[in-house]
Amino acid sequence: MAGDLIVGVGGDGSGFQAARFAARVASLMQSTLVLVFGYEAVAMGPRGGALEEQIEAVGDSAVAEIRAELAGTYPNLTIEVEMVQERPVDALINAAAARNAEAIAVGHGGSGPLKAALLGSITYEIVHRAPIPVLVVPNDEADTE
Repeated sequence: MAGDLIVGVGGDGSGFQAARFAARVASLMQSTLVLVFGYEAVAMGPRGGALEEQIEAVGDSAVAEIRAELAGTYPNLTIEVEMVQERPVDALINAAAARNAEAIAVGHGGSGPLKAALLGSITYEIVHRAPIPVLVVPNDEADTE
């Protein structure tokens, strides 16, 4: 059994293609798939405020959606979830370090007219900071619209 595979999942559906790909790999490797939703609360005011609750609800919904899909496709795959109040990049790197993960999977990211040519800021930073392999998976347009 190999180490865990960490996947970044966004509240907007970003990372769903990465989660699908990583689930396939984790299933073959008999690894645990860890879906990580990291969010910042810097400008939200006091902890426990309404905005924070809304962000957590969006994260819960996104993670539940992809987790249910993956569990149906890979019934023997262990899927765990981490909802972390920290920068998404830090949440992914810290989860990978804490679990001695094999790799981190992220969506291609990016937005605007140059999205096909440029990595998103989170993806770019993960690629440059992660001490383990990073799998960058192209996003399916249907996931992020």
